[in-house]
Amino acid sequence: MLVALDEKNELIYANSLKEVAQTTNHYYCPNCKDYVFLKKGSLKVAHFSHFSQTNCSSFSEGETREHLQGKQLLYEWFTKQGLICQLEAYLPNLNQRPDILVWISQTKAIAIEFQCSSLPLKRMIERTVGYKSKGYDVLWIVGSQFKLDDKITAFQRLFIYGNAQIKSSLFFLDVIKRTVYFYSNIQQKNTTQKITYDKYLIKLDQFTLVDVPVLMKKISNKTKSKKSEELPKSNELMQSHNFLNQGRMYQTPEVVLFQKYIYHRGDSLISLPKEIYLVVTDQIMIKTLPHFWKYILLKWLSQNNIHSVITLKQLDKQINEMIKNKEIIFYKMPLLSLEEQKKPLYCYIRLLIKVAILEEKDSNQWILRRKPYYYKNEQEKMASFSKEFSLSN
Repeated sequence: MLVALDEKNELIYANSLKEVAQTTNHYYCPNCKDYVFLKKGSLKVAHFSHFSQTNCSSFSEGETREHLQGKQLLYEWFTKQGLICQLEAYLPNLNQRPDILVWISQTKAIAIEFQCSSLPLKRMIERTVGYKSKGYDVLWIVGSQFKLDDKITAFQRLFIYGNAQIKSSLFFLDVIKRTVYFYSNIQQKNTTQKITYDKYLIKLDQFTLVDVPVLMKKISNKTKSKKSEELPKSNELMQSHNFLNQGRMYQTPEVVLFQKYIYHRGDSLISLPKEIYLVVTDQIMIKTLPHFWKYILLKWLSQNNIHSVITLKQLDKQINEMIKNKEIIFYKMPLLSLEEQKKPLYCYIRLLIKVAILEEKDSNQWILRRKPYYYKNEQEKMASFSKEFSLSN
C-alpha cells in the first residue's frame, strides 16, 4: 500500500517519508488498523506492508513493483493538474478501495483500477457494479501482462469499453515509458482469431485531461469514417467456407454443434446460403460461431413473405429470444451494455440491405425483398463464391 495512517490518524504517503522516520513513528493500515512498516530502497517503490500474514480485506501483500509505480504515476499526474484525488481511498459504503479516486467535478468522481495481475471474473464484476451503484464512474487500466497484441484473451475482453462515440476500447499503462496506450475500434472478423485496432499514445508528461475531449472527437471521427460493413471478397468467402469444412473434418465442437442444428432443419454445410458468410467485424463481442447466429437470424427473416415489413420491435424480440435460448452467447464484458453487445446483429441487418435481402423503409422498419438461395451442391456453391457479392448474387 502507498498510504497509511500515522499516530495522529492522518494519512501519510510512503514516498514522502524518510527511512529514519520509521524508527521513531508508528503507522497503521487504513483498513484493518494493524501496524504496518515502510519498505523503501533504491530498487523498491516506497510502500507500506503489514508486519505479518494478514486477513486485511482491502490490501493484499506482494503488490508488484509495476502496480505500485503505476498507482503513484497516475496519482501524480492527476494532482499536477490540480484535481482532487486520493490514493487507495476507502469507500465504507462499498467496503472497496479503488487504486485512485479522482474528482473531475464537484459532483462527479471516477474510481480508477490499475490491473496488473489476473482477477476472478466475479470479483471484477462485483467491483464494477459496486462503484456504479454508488454513482462512481469506473476506469480499468491494464498493466504490461495484458497489453494487446494481434489476438485477444477472455481476460482482456473484461476490460473493453464501448459507447455510441467510441467503439470497443482498452486502456494500457506503460509505467516505464510513462504512457497510456488507448486501443480503440478493436475488431475481430468472423472466424479469424486475429484482431485489428487503432492505437493512440497518451504521454503523461505532455498530455492533460483538457486534451481528452479533443482526442475523443478525433477517434470518434476516424471510427465513423471507417467502413465497418463491407461485403466480403471471394477469398474471404472461401476462407469462411473452408473453416467450416475443416471444423467438420476435425470434429471441432462448435462446428459439430452447428452442423447438427442445421441438419435437423433440412440443411447442410454445402447448402448454406452466401449471406451466412457475410463478414461482421464486431464478432469480438460474440462467443457463438458467427455462422450459427446468422443462420438463425436469416431463417427467422425468411419465414416472412416477400414484401413483408419487419419492424425493429420484432427484430429486438427475436434477438432477445436467441439470447434466452442461448442461440447466441456473448463474452463476459462487464464494461459494455447489452445494447452495445447486440450491435453486431444490427450490423448484419445493414449488410443484408446491401445484398438486397432487405430494403430499408425507415430507421425502424425493413421490407423483405428476396429470400436467400440455398445451394444444391458444392460445385454450384463454389461457382457462386468465385464471384464478388452483387445485389442479385
